[in-house]
Amino acid sequence: MSNNASVQDLINAIDSGSSTDIDNAFNATMADKISTNIDALRQDYAQNMFKSSQEITDELSVEEPNETEIQDNIELEENVEVEVQDTADTPIEKPTEEN
Repeated sequence: MSNNASVQDLINAIDSGSSTDIDNAFNATMADKISTNIDALRQDYAQNMFKSSQEITDELSVEEPNETEIQDNIELEENVEVEVQDTADTPIEKPTEEN
């Protein structure tokens, strides 16, 4: 049974109001969805079964930022001003700039 047909059967069963039909249609819909997902997992497992762990890691690895991106991020962080509010009873001493 296709996924669309089983969902349509569930809708029709709900519309009819028969609890037995609703239960059967719901179970069929869930079984169809589970079967589809298990098939997808089987295909993925079969494709990766004989790959080395390094090949799989390479496929999953995240691209490292280059030196320019790192420098740009550092410059952005240096230009960020942060205002901190002290909630304690004692005042905050502001650092003095030395020239």
